Amino acid sequence: MRGIDATQTELFTFVSVDSRIPAKHPIRALRSAAALVLTELRTDLDALYPKVGRNAIPPEQVLRAMVIWGLYSLPSERQLLEQIGYNLLFRWFVGLEINDPDWSRAAFRTNRRRLHQAGVVSEFLARLFTRTKRHLLANPHFTVNRSLIDAWLGQTTIRWL
Repeated sequence: MRGIDATQTELFTFVSVDSRIPAKHPIRALRSAAALVLTELRTDLDALYPKVGRNAIPPEQVLRAMVIWGLYSLPSERQLLEQIGYNLLFRWFVGLEINDPDWSRAAFRTNRRRLHQAGVVSEFLARLFTRTKRHLLANPHFTVNRSLIDAWLGQTTIRWL
């Protein structure tokens, strides 16, 4: 029997984004490892932001977005932000809810540069790739942009692949 090609009629849903991510998808292990590294870097991250003023994009989310950028070989910051806007897997990994507003390019770039200048990006990636095994990063789910990640790692001595 032929199925019906219906348009979306539901306005509200009670399905969590987490339930849409396959249990055995390798990005789940990567997200767990990233959470551990971010816990270790919490003091360094707190020191980068003033106690008063407007709220910035959480640095944890910026760092996880950069992992997505490198592991899925997105060619530009613009495409990264576009993908985070509608790709449920990316939103889940970064830590954004479906109803959270998308980031502006200026805000993302400012926060990304702050983390780069403080050396947090290279430290985060070095620790993350040390924790994650080679088979995770060489997984067919990812098309790793080595040159981008190598540039972010800077002068660190880690050999991640």
